Amino acid sequence: MKKSLSVKISSCATVLSIIALTLNGCGSVESTSKANNSDLAVSIEEETAPTQDTPSSEENSDIELPQSIIIGCMPDWPPYDYVDADGNVTGYDVAVNLEACKRLGIEAEFVAYEWDGLLPALESDRVQVVAAQIYRSQEREEKFYFSNYPYFKSEDVMIVRADSTAETVEDVVEQGLTFTCVAGELNEQYLKENGINFTYVEGSPQTQIDGIIAGHSDGFLSMWDTVNHILVESGEEGLLKPIGEPLASDFVYSVFQKTDEGAALAKAFGEVYQQMEEDGTLTKLSEEYLSGTPVEGLSEGSYQ
Repeated sequence: MKKSLSVKISSCATVLSIIALTLNGCGSVESTSKANNSDLAVSIEEETAPTQDTPSSEENSDIELPQSIIIGCMPDWPPYDYVDADGNVTGYDVAVNLEACKRLGIEAEFVAYEWDGLLPALESDRVQVVAAQIYRSQEREEKFYFSNYPYFKSEDVMIVRADSTAETVEDVVEQGLTFTCVAGELNEQYLKENGINFTYVEGSPQTQIDGIIAGHSDGFLSMWDTVNHILVESGEEGLLKPIGEPLASDFVYSVFQKTDEGAALAKAFGEVYQQMEEDGTLTKLSEEYLSGTPVEGLSEGSYQ
């Protein structure tokens, strides 16, 4: 079944707006394009926090889910959230949550924000859900609810130039390589703890990739799926490589407002994510958008 997607480009923090009408499959704003579900990803911060204080099932079981919601995502984190060559918002996160909304009978509008605008948009009710490779943290749980079941587990590796002789963390330290990272990321903590030289950088993974290729830095930590996707799309495949074992990993959740409705949505989305893992849908979407690694074992990140 085809979905009608409407794209609205603007110069403000909201980069574009995608209306995916999951019930009647139609919509229009300024320019319209069509895509299958299959045509329809982050930032990493503190380690996973303790179980959040979520209202019990009894407390929110009688709360009716909304008929429509706005979901915040990002425009520049492929293959999880990004804008394709035809101007469509697409990626793993978008596809997963479009399917979740379809199963819940909720009409979904996807609006792309730069990273630092996502959670403020949720807090101010410009969006009701954020799905952008976000981890749980104690600080975030003071302000928001998270789905009680994750829909992905992210793993970061060290990314260096293809001709680098470094293969391990020890090599990186011994050779005095300098990495880049975004301030406040979990990766920053990892670099500090392992004695790796680094400098701060702002921007998307593309910024860090360009810096390595240009020789301004020696590497950074990221999800290889993201880096490889960018390299392939830009015709630079093979210029960088991943080394070592996964260094930083955590479960990925959708984020909701800290309201009764937000609690009900968090529970409902969590239940659907679990169904999608069990029936193989998340693995199917991984095969379509990511490296194809089975998406399983997510129950380790579930909580009540």
